[in-house]
Amino acid sequence: MDSSLLKDLADFKKRAASRPAVEAKRPKPTSTSTKSKTPVNLPKELAQPKKPAPSSLDYKTPKFRSKHKFAVMAAIVDFMKKRHLKREFTPLSLTEILDHINYTDISQSDKNWLGDRALKENPKLIYKDDKYAFNPKYNIKDRKQLLRLLEKHEERGYGGVYLDDIRESLPDADNVIRSIPKRIIFITKPDKKVVLFNKNKTYNITVDEEFQKHWRAISVDGIGEADIDKYLNNAGIVAMQDSGVSQKQTPQRKKSRKRKQFKKLNDHLDESMLKDYTQEQNH
Repeated sequence: MDSSLLKDLADFKKRAASRPAVEAKRPKPTSTSTKSKTPVNLPKELAQPKKPAPSSLDYKTPKFRSKHKFAVMAAIVDFMKKRHLKREFTPLSLTEILDHINYTDISQSDKNWLGDRALKENPKLIYKDDKYAFNPKYNIKDRKQLLRLLEKHEERGYGGVYLDDIRESLPDADNVIRSIPKRIIFITKPDKKVVLFNKNKTYNITVDEEFQKHWRAISVDGIGEADIDKYLNNAGIVAMQDSGVSQKQTPQRKKSRKRKQFKKLNDHLDESMLKDYTQEQNH
């Protein structure tokens, strides 16, 4: 090889070695998992989108059909509830309902029982103008009405609303609730039932983190009021004993002891045996 080419090659390698190698960093792939998008304050049963469960009752399948009048009534209520949750709010007559659930072959006496008494008295149905509609726990149909319901419960002191009742009343309830997590507080009871409360921003206060640590560090499980008073006294802290509100005690009336007066009657004596001495005393 030509000496000039060898010299150029050596110079190239020397320059390349003197320059620092820069490795291009690849951008980290953005996580598209549902977990990162889900708010942390949602309960477990609302954190993941609920898969539509298969229909628990297929009315047109002979396996589930029963001609007993109470089974027919249960099928009617279930069918009307599912129509309501599909936003089908149009009332139906009894004949139309029976046709939808394929119960057209029931006896006339059972049909009369359903139309004259059973369905009219059922609290899950609304009867008007010979037609029936589903009667939900709460009359709400969108997000705005749900928030108004929670606000009304807070203003009137009613407390929270069960998630199960919302799911029975509001179509697409889970999707609606997931869209407004910052407006709702979720409380899970010991029986695993979830209760919804209105989240009032005016009540938001900032508590010092150091105070929160001390609060969580002290456990009062199984400690009565007497034990707490003793602990405070030992620590040199005076516990409040009286709220300062005096209540007037109504004086109790003494029961009057009246001697019962009995009228003495000598009914057992005959009138002929009695003698009047008033005239003898005058003489």
